[in-house]
Amino acid sequence: MSFVRKPRPYSSGLPSLTPPAVPAPQSRREKREKPARPAPARRPPGSPWATAVTALAVLGMVLVALVGVSGLANQLSRDAQFRSAAAGVADVVR
Repeated sequence: MSFVRKPRPYSSGLPSLTPPAVPAPQSRREKREKPARPAPARRPPGSPWATAVTALAVLGMVLVALVGVSGLANQLSRDAQFRSAAAGVADVVR
């Protein structure tokens, strides 16, 4: 029994006489016709929740604007009352 390794032809480091195998060219796949997609069902854009939230936001903005305008009107009317009262006091003082 021999423990000496026998030389292999591919491990000698010398170029082999047979050319390296060329990989086979890949065949082009035939283009398949895709089945026509069904038309999507028509539905209104957005969701009902989005519509409800938007409506509530608009109503909130209207309410804030209404409260602000009424507060401004009250302040202006109070200011006019104080001016007229001050004018009356000024007339009495003269």
